[in-house]
Amino acid sequence: MNIHIAIFKWKETASRMEIEKALDIIRSVSKRVEGIQSIYCGANTSKWGQGFTDAVVVIGESQSAIDAYRADQVHQEAAKLIESMELDGIGVDLDDHQVI
Repeated sequence: MNIHIAIFKWKETASRMEIEKALDIIRSVSKRVEGIQSIYCGANTSKWGQGFTDAVVVIGESQSAIDAYRADQVHQEAAKLIESMELDGIGVDLDDHQVI
């Protein structure tokens, strides 16, 4: 399993409505890209968030599925919208093939 995580701090000018619109677009990509098992988006409720208020978690069957998610046209449109509102962000990819 491959996992992509993105966390965001927004510019003061970003409205909650715009942020939710971008996250809804990201959610829709799970239906479009083969190998994406699920996409989670939401507000960061951790007290250790350091100002990062929202997160996206993408679960893929493989790194190629995560790469296809990034290359997807709809994702690219959402990424442009996010970049226009983003003050700061962190992206993390991990490969977890541990069998439990």
